[in-house]
Amino acid sequence: MTKSKLRRKVREWLLRYLPAEIIATVGALSGAGAAYVLSDSLAVAAIAGTIGENVGYYGYFAVREVTRHYLGNSQHPPLRRIILTAYKTIRDMVVEFGPAEFFDSFVFRPLFMFLGPQLVPNFVLGIFLGKIAADLIFYTLAIIGYELRKRWS
Repeated sequence: MTKSKLRRKVREWLLRYLPAEIIATVGALSGAGAAYVLSDSLAVAAIAGTIGENVGYYGYFAVREVTRHYLGNSQHPPLRRIILTAYKTIRDMVVEFGPAEFFDSFVFRPLFMFLGPQLVPNFVLGIFLGKIAADLIFYTLAIIGYELRKRWS
């Protein structure tokens, strides 16, 4: 891959994922912080942070993909348009995020968000660093899914 093509791909990925990531980060920190204040448990905070992040992240993509597919199916009657929109949205999100999300939610993100505050004295910084470590694995898998999805769609 040439440098200019790699730059274009990185720009494409940043434009695609950065807005969702910002929303997800707020969800992760809010969820983890609220859970920790209420429970005084790092384990509960790690799980709540993971849930908060997923709600923000996939909420963003769900709205984006539903809108894109709904507008793209405007030539169909209303019921068929809704069914096609739902089908295409689910299909695309499963291909792009399915494997990445499975490993992220059930292995890496809770583990790293649990370990982060234990390794770093500042709770918020520990959660944030755990989130970043999990993101590196998640985005490697998600980008592979996204590129496959583009070829198949």
